[in-house]
This record gives sequence, structure tokens and C-alpha cells, in this order.
Amino acid sequence: MLRACEPTVPTDYNSSQDGGPTEETLQESVQETLDVLHEVVYRYLIPTLVSVNLFTNLLNVVILGSLGRRQQRPQQQGQATTFRYLLWLAVTDVLVSLFLVPALIHLRRDDLPFGWAFYYAHLETPILNALTSTSAYIMVGLSVDRFVAVCYPRRYCAISAPRLANIRIGLSLLVPVLLYVPHGFFQQVTCNANGTGWNYQGAEMASRTAWFVWQVVVELFHRLAPASLLLFLNIRIIYAFRKLMARRKNITSGKEEGSGKAQQEQHLVYTLVAIVTTFLLSNLPAAVLALIDTAGSDYGPLAVEIFRAVANSLEVLGSSLNLVLYFCFVPDVRQEMLRCLRRVRGGARGMLDHAKTSHCSSYSTTDDKPSKATECVEI
Repeated sequence: MLRACEPTVPTDYNSSQDGGPTEETLQESVQETLDVLHEVVYRYLIPTLVSVNLFTNLLNVVILGSLGRRQQRPQQQGQATTFRYLLWLAVTDVLVSLFLVPALIHLRRDDLPFGWAFYYAHLETPILNALTSTSAYIMVGLSVDRFVAVCYPRRYCAISAPRLANIRIGLSLLVPVLLYVPHGFFQQVTCNANGTGWNYQGAEMASRTAWFVWQVVVELFHRLAPASLLLFLNIRIIYAFRKLMARRKNITSGKEEGSGKAQQEQHLVYTLVAIVTTFLLSNLPAAVLALIDTAGSDYGPLAVEIFRAVANSLEVLGSSLNLVLYFCFVPDVRQEMLRCLRRVRGGARGMLDHAKTSHCSSYSTTDDKPSKATECVEI
């Protein structure tokens, strides 16, 4: 998921007699560039994106949870099911943001306490990758739900969509865990040579070829297969939805009720397409990185590290854009967000008025004659 380059101490060098750059000079220049890349991306950019991601998805959880409780009528079943998928997608993104914080705490992982070394060796990769894979599977489940609703509406009404949504979301949580359990054992905790702390390194595998094949299979199920399914399903959804809209336009002849329902479904489809497009653009670079990055705990050349920084930044940025997409394409989300803001503003105003009243009351006297402050309170 997230792994920063670890700068090493530059090698001492002596200038060549002809004044040209030596190999040591070039190595030091590359190391300086890596240091700058490390500092900008992993000290400033990604922590900022993680903070934005956490805030926006917590807001998504509040808004979508409130919308899910409101959409309980049978005629709103499809919309309520969609909001359920989006809610669990936001919950998963919140968990990703929370578990990214330990990844950013120790970027230089030398001389670690044993607890941190154990976490980074056995838990960090399975947890983060399982959560990001869960997000991908939830979007696949949402796309399948919308595909059936648009392409086979009669079958969608006949089955229990909320029950199937719960099953798909449960499988989205279970399958990635099973995929990444073996990754908790491919590194081992080791004591530093000077005995000042702990580190971790790749464990010896029975067959490196078999382990590489397993990594490719896991990446296939993590990103490549979901991305292919998302692309296929959404192309079908757009094609079927256009045919459905043309058919409804001929049948309803522009009636208000049919037009309102069509607009509602159109907003949901546009939201889904925008989310899937964002997912593809932000996750495919990470998938390419996972397939070409076979160095383990050793880091690659400058070009690979630049690509790693871009892929990590895009992956964190992608999940933080969901709130913007919901706000742009879903009127219900906009209305609920404005409703929440009014509640917050009303609550803040009430607390401020209460504080002023308490402050004013504190100046009242115990005499029979009320003070000016007491008269103010009575009014």
C-alpha cells in the first residue's frame, strides 16, 4: 500500500582527476533527490491527503447514515440500497485513513521498539491492503446492484435487494482478509546488529517463484479483476440506461412523475460512473507498482521511487474525492449536508446564547432589588 523510500547515508567520494562526475558523485546526487522526494511527499503531501480523507469520509458516514434511515419506503428501495453501499465504502475509507497514520509515524524504520517492528512486519501490509481491496469489492457489489436495477428491473424488484447488499458487503470484507493472511508471514522481526533496537526483513520462502505467482494472483483479485468488472458493468449500465431513458420518454411523454424518477436514477448512475472512474485512475498506478515492485524491503532506482510516490498519492487522493462526487451528482446528499450544517450552526448558536446567558446571570446580586443583569435575563 504505502511505503516510503528510506534515505541512506551518502557514500564518501573523491573527485576524479579530470574534474568530471564520478560514480560516487552521481550516487550522492540521486540520494539527495530521494531525500527531497521523501520529505515533500511523505512528510507533507500524503499526511495532508490523509487528513482530508479522514474528514471527508467521516462526513460521508454521517450524511449517508442519515439518508439510509430516511429511505425506508418500498419505492425507495433501490436508492436506500445504493446509499448502504456508499456508507460502507465511506466506513472502509475511514479505516484506511486511520491505519495509514501508523504507516506515516515511522518512515525510517531503523531502531524500532519491538511492538512497532512486529506491527510493520506482520500486520501493516495485510490490514492496509485488505481494506483497500474491500473498497474495490464494495464498488463491484454496487455496480452489480445498479446493473441489475437498470438492465433487469423486474428481477430487481422481485428479489430482496437489501439482503443481497448485506451479503455482498459481508463477502467484500471476508475475501480480502483471506487473500492477505499469508502476507502477514512473509517478513520477520530481527534485532539490529548493534543491539539498539528492532527492524524487519523479508523471510526466506520455500519457493520464491511460487511466492511471486501468489503475489500476482492476489494483485489480480485485489485490483485488476475488480477494475475489469467495474469497467464492463458500467459500460453496460450506461448503454442500458440510455435505451431505458429513450423508452421512458416515449411512454410517459414528459410526465412530471416519470421525469422526476428518471432524473433520480440518472443522478445515481452518474455518481456511480464518477466513483468508478476515480477508482480506476487512482488505483491502476498502484496495481502496476505492485506488479513491478519485487524488491521487497530494498528500494528501487529513482524512477521507481517517483512512480511509487505518485501511485501512493493518487491512491490516498481517490478516496477523499467521494464527498465531492456525492455533492456534485446526488441532490439528496447536498440537501442532507445543508441540513447538517444548519443543525451545527443552530447548535453552536444555542451554545453561544447559553454561554452569554450564564455569563450575564453571574453578575446578578442576592439583594431584593434585581440588578441590571438580572433584568436582562428576565426579558
